Amino acid sequence: MTFLSTTPIKGTMRDFRTTSPRLGIMWERKAQSAVWGLLTMLVLVAIAGGLVDIYRLYAARNWAYSVAQEAALAGASRGRDWSAITGGGNIRLNSATAQNEAQNLVAAEMSVRGLNQYVMDVRVLPDPTGGSISGYPPSPVRLGPGLGTWNSSEPAVGVYLEVPVSWLMLDMLGNQPKTVRVFASAGVAQ
Repeated sequence: MTFLSTTPIKGTMRDFRTTSPRLGIMWERKAQSAVWGLLTMLVLVAIAGGLVDIYRLYAARNWAYSVAQEAALAGASRGRDWSAITGGGNIRLNSATAQNEAQNLVAAEMSVRGLNQYVMDVRVLPDPTGGSISGYPPSPVRLGPGLGTWNSSEPAVGVYLEVPVSWLMLDMLGNQPKTVRVFASAGVAQ
């Protein structure tokens, strides 16, 4: 945009940018402000996208953990071996029933979310005194012991889940989906 004088100076029209250094500096400052404003907006959008990705990861971990907890509770409560209770008085778990109940609940919750790619590992300690399984859960998890030995002093059901989380902003940068790993267990008190 050119600012022209309507007042002739010595018979010619002159450009204010060449005659007035003050207007030239103002023009340059406006252009710099626009560039800095654009860069600031891009940085703010990147920060907001990163915060959304962190929230999605946190929310997915909490959701997966609640699914694992519910599945472990369902397996422990519906998998009780009532014939062992009436016959000997000790509470036991029917391994197949407890495992099926836990797996069915996880499958139902995953289908509600539309997730097809997940890892589920359900283990049952059916004896009245519980027991232990070494190397379970198979991967380190944040909310529980990882790569150790799962111990329980009572009949229990353990549920390990790996759930993929897609990124919002980091997908554009070519990052692979993050996997959330959770473990929960539930026992039956004697």
